[in-house]
Amino acid sequence: MKITVCAVLALSLALSTLCAQDDPLSTPETKKLAKGAVELGWQYFKKGNYETALRRFEMATRRDKSFAPGYYGMAYVYSVQGKLDDAIKYYRESLKYDQTYPYTYANLGYALLQKEQYDEALKMLDKALKLDPKCGEAHLSYANYYAYKEEWKKAEASANKAIECGQKLHPEFRKLLEKNGAQLKAEPGGAANGSQPMRSETNQTSSAAGSRR
Repeated sequence: MKITVCAVLALSLALSTLCAQDDPLSTPETKKLAKGAVELGWQYFKKGNYETALRRFEMATRRDKSFAPGYYGMAYVYSVQGKLDDAIKYYRESLKYDQTYPYTYANLGYALLQKEQYDEALKMLDKALKLDPKCGEAHLSYANYYAYKEEWKKAEASANKAIECGQKLHPEFRKLLEKNGAQLKAEPGGAANGSQPMRSETNQTSSAAGSRR
């Protein structure tokens, strides 16, 4: 009987010690692994290997379920692939864990514009610009929106703001604006990039800091 009681007491002590420990799935080491997975994901993305990039981003979210850059990376890949429902889902998931990164709002806004969910899209773009008035994607998305509405002066103004922020216009979009009277500024050097989302950067100050496009 003494042995049984001792065994029970030992088991209770072990369980108490285990419960007092931090969650083993959320440690500095797992967060480091999550960040590394995201960095690898962007390397694959740059090479055009989107499926492998997506798997790396997914791995990051398995390592750390609250790691916003992992969800952002997934959303970005889905955006480029034209899978807008998935992109919107994971941009929203990223925002659950980090509300400080303007490009998440900007790219979510652009995806929502493509889905013709205009009211929410404009709210997301406004949030992006509130965080960073020089967010080129948000200005470019506004230019696209105003062009769709055939409000050409507003489209011109937003396009020029995008260019000032270093954004490049799709050649066909530039021709459309100029055809409708827009006086557009010269763009940064290099060939225009025809896709959006385009430029996003590592957010060093975010509470969920990690490599992001």
